[in-house]
Amino acid sequence: MIYTVWQSIIILISIGMVLLSAFCFHSPQKLIDWMPILIKSKLAKYTDLLIRFLLGISLILSADTAHFPIFFACFGYLSLAAVLLILVVGTDKLEGLIRYLTGIFTVFAVKLVCFFSVLLFAFMIFNIG
Repeated sequence: MIYTVWQSIIILISIGMVLLSAFCFHSPQKLIDWMPILIKSKLAKYTDLLIRFLLGISLILSADTAHFPIFFACFGYLSLAAVLLILVVGTDKLEGLIRYLTGIFTVFAVKLVCFFSVLLFAFMIFNIG
């Protein structure tokens, strides 16, 4: 099957997220340890924003070809809203939130979030259209 550029972007990002989430499911403590470091990194911040923006645009533009178009459109708009929220809130408040969350989440909770992330992105790959 031949995919559009937007569908290919969804597939590439989703494969990367499945692999990253599977790694974090296997080693959740590494994710907990690295989050405070990553939140201070400008490269990580701008990469995160770019990936969220590309994923959001790609999901919206590919929604009509997906098996579940409303799901793709909703997640696309949520992704774009997350980009705006991160830009408006700023790094300092986001850093404080991440420190708070990593302090209250257990390793089991992190594994659970990573497991559902694997399922979500695998769902996107298999339902691209």
